[in-house]
Amino acid sequence: MRFAKALLISHITDLAGPSEALENYLRHRSDVLGVIYHPFHYCSDRRSLARKYVGGKLAMDKRRIGWALPNLLTYVKDALCSLVFFFLLGGRYNDCVACDPLNAVVAIALKKCGLIDRVVFYTIDWMPGRFANPVLNRIYHALDRFCVRHCDAAWNISPRIVDVRREQGLPDARNVLVPVGVDLEKITLADKAGRTPRDLVLLGALSPSKGVDLVIEAWPRLLARFPELRLHVIGKTPNNAVEDGVVYAPFEPRLRALGDSVVLHGVMNHDKVLETLPQCDVSLALYRPTDNNLSRWADPSRVKDYLACGLPVIITDVPEIARDVAREGAGIVAAYTAQAVEEAVAAMVGDPDSWRAMGRAAVAYMERYRWSAIFDASFEAARRGAASPGPTKRGSAPSGLPRRGA
Repeated sequence: MRFAKALLISHITDLAGPSEALENYLRHRSDVLGVIYHPFHYCSDRRSLARKYVGGKLAMDKRRIGWALPNLLTYVKDALCSLVFFFLLGGRYNDCVACDPLNAVVAIALKKCGLIDRVVFYTIDWMPGRFANPVLNRIYHALDRFCVRHCDAAWNISPRIVDVRREQGLPDARNVLVPVGVDLEKITLADKAGRTPRDLVLLGALSPSKGVDLVIEAWPRLLARFPELRLHVIGKTPNNAVEDGVVYAPFEPRLRALGDSVVLHGVMNHDKVLETLPQCDVSLALYRPTDNNLSRWADPSRVKDYLACGLPVIITDVPEIARDVAREGAGIVAAYTAQAVEEAVAAMVGDPDSWRAMGRAAVAYMERYRWSAIFDASFEAARRGAASPGPTKRGSAPSGLPRRGA
């Protein structure tokens, strides 16, 4: 795929995800690429970012306006900032990918003004109760429906969101499944022949919905059974430490209290994460099974990174990828209890041959999820106006993309 002038608008977190992967993809395939990023309010650096590439080389990189504002005002500020950055970046683009409704509304408005030719609405996260504030939640879903009606194509990160779009009346020709991929070319796998697993890793924002409490509860008992174990924590408690409207205490003091067996690495850039993960042995993705857990509707990128780095994963049955993990033999699907986590870890540590087989299965499974192939197929589907030759079935994907259950 080649692009004359492409634009990417997205909100981002402290950890890399699909937006950063798309930036890397477009950078090398566009004559001109404009990037507008707005960090979420809980990020370490809240300043919005405007970045421009010409011929794949960075030509501009500016950060502005990191004010700490209430949520609603933050989103208004981000929308206005997108407009200012748009004209700063050149003010005329052929293709735009806008992630989440707020950014897509801005892109669609610019399209109606004749400043953008095509808009892809990329849904990286979606859930019925996206915000605890009911007014904010209604605004979010109204904007979401507007974007679905007016975009040229809707990219959806999971089959569950594909189903939502169909229920909203989006024709299958514009309803595209775009699963999370991996940067396989950046990963150097470790040789683990003859090794006994001992290094566990927990990656991502530290919050109650990510099962951090389970790890803290299970860890002393795991150490008593396997004194050589170490836990590597990559990430941090978000700045605001609020989830579902409830304030929670930072997890770092509780993790440090577990002793020297726990190593807190803090936030790493994505390249460093992919360099570090292969040196670990077992990964944890313990999503809390509640209806309002965002991961139920998503395709968590950290799980894909774990598997691509050869780490069998212990995962709860919340995101759809948990079914793939079970089917492919790439880890263990555990109940959301500290005892279940303890037994899953013990099953891997106590049987190194089985653990190594899971690691091989994980790597083989992720060979289907190279980012470049995913974006190639997704842009082709968006441009021809169809996600598949016929009506889209649940969980289907454009030609060339991996299909759930395949």
